[in-house]
Amino acid sequence: MPFVELSPEKTKSTEVQKVNGRIVYEGIVRAAQQALEAGIPVGLGTDSSCPYITHYDMWREVVYFERIVGTSRQTALHVATLGNARILGLGDETGSIEPGKSADLIVLDRNPLENLEALRDVRMVMVRGALDRHPRVKRLSQLDAELDGFLPKAQA
Repeated sequence: MPFVELSPEKTKSTEVQKVNGRIVYEGIVRAAQQALEAGIPVGLGTDSSCPYITHYDMWREVVYFERIVGTSRQTALHVATLGNARILGLGDETGSIEPGKSADLIVLDRNPLENLEALRDVRMVMVRGALDRHPRVKRLSQLDAELDGFLPKAQA
């Protein structure tokens, strides 16, 4: 999405690369929609090694999935958690909060079912039952502001 939305001057890309990027982007959206309609498991992740994608932007992918692919918030959260775990063969261990599973979860101030942008502000993280009450992420505020500029708006 950033490659498609940002100017060629910013991404240092040619017009041909921008056109190809748009084709790939639209193909990814269409493929996700078709896979969901056909009951094919879909996973979410980031391309954090690419320019304009940060290591802390998984929340954006979940928002894009809801707002661009057109899923419900519940579906987007399910795909990003238990859906991903199942694709990786880890669905019996993690991906949902159930007895006998790893205690992997995040704590937020707001309900992501009301607005998935709540995922942006993680207050605490628990991995395998170990709680980090003060997770720290070095954010890139200038980049965040630029990426926020084309974040699709939530439906009311």
